Amino acid sequence: MKRGLFIFSIAFIAVLLFMVFFRNNIRDFALEWKKKNLPPITIQSGTIRPFAGINLDVPFLPQAPFGNWELPYQEACEETSSILVDKFYKNELATPETVDKEILNLVDWQKKRFGYYFHTTAKETAIMLREYFGYKRVDVLTNVSAEDIKSHVMAAGRPVIVPLAGRLAANPYYRQPGPVYHMLIIKGITKNGDFITNDVGTKRGQNYVYDDKVLFNAIHDAPTGGDGWPVANPEEYIKTGAKTIVVVYSN
Repeated sequence: MKRGLFIFSIAFIAVLLFMVFFRNNIRDFALEWKKKNLPPITIQSGTIRPFAGINLDVPFLPQAPFGNWELPYQEACEETSSILVDKFYKNELATPETVDKEILNLVDWQKKRFGYYFHTTAKETAIMLREYFGYKRVDVLTNVSAEDIKSHVMAAGRPVIVPLAGRLAANPYYRQPGPVYHMLIIKGITKNGDFITNDVGTKRGQNYVYDDKVLFNAIHDAPTGGDGWPVANPEEYIKTGAKTIVVVYSN
């Protein structure tokens, strides 16, 4: 009897120690378990097998929630992408009313914090996610590969915010010729390895699938933020930006 009680006590202490030292991992696992639309993930030898698809349940609204594409909504892709990722982690609905109000609040916040809201860089978007939304860990990863992006989405269930040289994305639903600089969310991977996005730059952007090579080629961070770039050719200037992504971790 005493021996059994001793073994039980040791096992109980071991479980408590495990929970203390690995509490962050347990919390992340619990969060991912509760998310919707997370089919099984298949990983082999550190690479993602092309037939293992996933599509995270990130809500969608375009950056013009009520169809008004004038300023500030015309330049609100960074704000809207951040709002939708926040709604995803908090498991909240995204309504036109709430997203519209949040966009306007973020525009005012950025004017005070940065002095502008146009052309927000990946680093500035991460600052917004930390300071405005309160996320403790937001990584800005530079010189990434397509496999890096797929690992975050598939292996960890984290949506990825990506800045783009917008015209290289060649989305036919953009107001042509398309935005020079843009930002969207990669939230899934198809069975053949293409990117499933919430592209806030068009009302048809929910679950919009990009060829992974085309979209990866378009990934370029804004070299500098600001309401305007003092360069002769902005379309070429944006192509000098690094391949950068923003990854938000749940609190």
